[in-house]
Amino acid sequence: MLFEARGLTKRFGGLTAVSDVSFGIDEGEIIGIFGPNGSGKTTTLSLIAGMLAPTAGDLVWQGQGIVGRRPFEIAEMGIVKTFQNPQLFPELTVLDHMRIASHLGFKRALGARRLFTLVWPWAAADIESGADAKMKDMLHLCRLTEARNEKAAALSYGAEKMLGVAMAMMCDPKLLLLDEPASGLGQEEIVNLEAVLRDLRAHGVTLCIIDHKVGFLGRLADRSIALAHGAMIAQGATRDVLASDAVVEAYLGRKHA
Repeated sequence: MLFEARGLTKRFGGLTAVSDVSFGIDEGEIIGIFGPNGSGKTTTLSLIAGMLAPTAGDLVWQGQGIVGRRPFEIAEMGIVKTFQNPQLFPELTVLDHMRIASHLGFKRALGARRLFTLVWPWAAADIESGADAKMKDMLHLCRLTEARNEKAAALSYGAEKMLGVAMAMMCDPKLLLLDEPASGLGQEEIVNLEAVLRDLRAHGVTLCIIDHKVGFLGRLADRSIALAHGAMIAQGATRDVLASDAVVEAYLGRKHA
């Protein structure tokens, strides 16, 4: 198994945001996490990415415990998280953002040799060439090739989201955590997003996605987990999870279940 959460719990004072949640992710899967507002979805992703420390429980990545690791260390290990609203620099171009996102690849490739590039910039020329080729591939994969020279301020919201995904891909994720990638998108943009995410899986990336758009995740996810008030209320094949009385009740109320 690629990743496991075991008894994951997070408390903020007297509030329990995530309560004893356990699940696993196999390599190559697309996993969906459902739940109404306040169910603990984003907190769960933040715990996996190291942005929050769990109150209890364990996180296991490729057989190794990662609780206590800092976010950049977890990203270096291959778990990368996107954000619902990408924080972009409006005055920089799409390519500028991709170059910024490539720093983790440079760090992996150069190690301590990075110090020498301060004096001899050409020492990293071969790695820069490889990064340029990768940027081209990722922009193509995320349907951003034509926008590569546009400033972030000129991008549509859908293109901003795609840029966030493309930047995450520059970090070579094995597991990509996507926080509400379809929020705020129109139907055409969602269809484009689905195609991009399927292409990412075809390129060997495992995906864990949270979103409020049930139809979007229903079409995309192989398996799903449903949360309500921080606790897991269903898991399994996505169709079965969506049909669960507990999930229908959590979204629509008891009379609909």
